[in-house]
Amino acid sequence: MLLPAAFGYNAETAPSNTFMRPSEDTDEVSTRARGEVEAMATCLVDAGIGVELWEDDLTVARPDAPFVSNWLSTHSDGRVFLYPMAVPSRRAEVRPELVDGLGERFVISEVVDWSPLAAEGRALEGTGSLVIDRDGGRVFACRSPRTDPELARRWAALQGLELLLFDALGADWTPIYHTNVLIDLAAGISLCALGQIPRAQQQAVADALRQRGELIELDSPQLNAFAGNMLQLIDRDGAPLLVLSTTALASLRPEQLRLLEAKTALLPVSIPTIERAGGGSARCLMAENYLKPRIAKPAPDSPG
Repeated sequence: MLLPAAFGYNAETAPSNTFMRPSEDTDEVSTRARGEVEAMATCLVDAGIGVELWEDDLTVARPDAPFVSNWLSTHSDGRVFLYPMAVPSRRAEVRPELVDGLGERFVISEVVDWSPLAAEGRALEGTGSLVIDRDGGRVFACRSPRTDPELARRWAALQGLELLLFDALGADWTPIYHTNVLIDLAAGISLCALGQIPRAQQQAVADALRQRGELIELDSPQLNAFAGNMLQLIDRDGAPLLVLSTTALASLRPEQLRLLEAKTALLPVSIPTIERAGGGSARCLMAENYLKPRIAKPAPDSPG
């Protein structure tokens, strides 16, 4: 996770992200957003989740800085991917020095840096674009200005995963900007706003999700409440914990909650400023760390 220094509504990303809402008081928005990220990180730690909390700086304005999962992903084979971002203001978020610091504490076998592809006008925004079903050997991706289909195909081939590529449209008939506001994956259960997917493509997505277990279908109001933007983590005792915003939680119907709670504990976090001004929610704020920790060398014996 990353504490923002200058968070706020980004007019450059707004055309593709209809979840965002402009605000007049930019300083107040930035202060509130920082507090929300800090409080969420504390919530996660208190729930038994290890958190690497990075700090933004003001060397350059990064209004979307806390959405670190869009430019970074880590993998159990030790690879770290850096991704090409769709607009110039977001390309400044890609910070190799933060990855170097991560490599001091965790084993990185290779850094696969695709961020220079942004200069060619191509984008693939990390686990925003790519919703990965590691156990099922599949990755879901919806086409948008932030998800280049050919890059998604290359990425899936490199990872040895089957790609399920589809379209998804919002209420205004524009492409939904990220796959991870549409689909959540947890152990034995999935959530998806199937109604946003064209009818001819719905069945393939539904079938793939039902192979994983129970499928909860989200409606359009729930999509807009970020019920499609959750992330399941594992706590220090090995128990599953589904992190979601209080906005998303309030949108779920009782029968949907019962299905979720039968599979996983829930951890709601309050991030209304992040959601309104940034157009992202709980899942966007977390980049999973699959890297193996380095084994600390024992200190040499003291002489005498």
